[in-house]
Amino acid sequence: MEGGRPINYEIGFILILLKAVINQKPSQPLRKQVNWDTVLKVSDFQNIISLVYHGMLGLEKEASEECQYTFYQKYKKELLLRESYISVEEVIMWQLEKHRIHGLFLSGTGSGELYPKPEMAHIGRLEIFVEESALPIIHDFMREMDYEQKEDRLGDGIIYTRTPGIRIVFYGKVPVENKVLQKYFSDPVKKYLPLEKRKYIHILSEEEEYLYRVGRLVEMYIVGMLKIQDILDFWQFHKVIGDQFRWKDVNELLEKARLKEFVRAVGLLSILWFGDGGRLDYGTALELEEYILSGGKENRHLDEAILPHERVRLDFYRRDREEEWSNKKREWFFPPREYMMQFFPVLEKHPSLLLFCWLARCIRLLKRILMGWLRKTAAKIRNKGSTLKERIRALRHKKKEEEPGGIPSEGPGVTPKEIQDGTNMEEEKGI
Repeated sequence: MEGGRPINYEIGFILILLKAVINQKPSQPLRKQVNWDTVLKVSDFQNIISLVYHGMLGLEKEASEECQYTFYQKYKKELLLRESYISVEEVIMWQLEKHRIHGLFLSGTGSGELYPKPEMAHIGRLEIFVEESALPIIHDFMREMDYEQKEDRLGDGIIYTRTPGIRIVFYGKVPVENKVLQKYFSDPVKKYLPLEKRKYIHILSEEEEYLYRVGRLVEMYIVGMLKIQDILDFWQFHKVIGDQFRWKDVNELLEKARLKEFVRAVGLLSILWFGDGGRLDYGTALELEEYILSGGKENRHLDEAILPHERVRLDFYRRDREEEWSNKKREWFFPPREYMMQFFPVLEKHPSLLLFCWLARCIRLLKRILMGWLRKTAAKIRNKGSTLKERIRALRHKKKEEEPGGIPSEGPGVTPKEIQDGTNMEEEKGI
């Protein structure tokens, strides 16, 4: 329990770390032993590895060497992934300019500007809104750059992936389902604010980005994928909003969209987690906290309180989400011939070979999974080997210090044996 809230000590510890890092304050010393494996698991699931790693610096010695190693490797992966995203974002912009395709960047590497250090931000994917007519051209140049198309569980976008974990999503419309927000974002791509020194690249204004973030939080809540990192990004963006922000217009639109209670609950939860707190009536914010920390556990009272107009969609996702996703996974393993022709052109003339192409694709996937498992296992073995070597070296050093032969020499040319002989002679003389 943490302050009367039903959260365990490790989660409370993580939230305290996040608050300290975000507000650039020193981390509090540990009151009791922490299960670092749980801290690692929760941080990874909630997409806050980098932030927690920064917060635990100086405290990590309490964790096991294996946990320290895994934490550092995941943090290092986040850093490398961020660098890759920065390069990829530039390449995608160049490709869009080259093909004269207007693209609105809904999310990207700019999230790093919201944090005290850019590497604290988590970049899960790049989201780009383009006209639907441009999607075939985009598909061609993404294939030329060795990207693989994937299924998008969260929305209607087309996901392209590439090692080391790059995910780029193209949308034919702004991915929010609220009718009021859909109407607000119904303008053609070229109508949005152009990026400086770019003709075909566009960005959201402050008001548009705020409303888009609200819309995406709603979508992630509905599909059970809302996480601490999403709330934190929204809180950080809220803090950097300028004085000229048109709150009146935005609040009127949120009222019309019937999202005021949702935004209020998110705001109160943000204050509870990252702000000064205080004696506030958190109410549904505590239920929202439990919902996020439980990984999207159903709470009909919370649904009615913050998203009463989304009852139909919520019921659909709660009832059919797993069954629908199972069907999608089956379709992903055994895609239709039209999709398979992209990778096996022979199917155009010989459709009867589809079964063999499915098998070839599955073998490739299994090979990729096996190689990933082998790399991970080899890394663990190397880590344990180096840890064992360090322990053996430390034991040998300790043993040498304890042995008489390990006593440091008093002067040049005097060996441990001579020291021992000299000691024996003194004993015989009675000295």
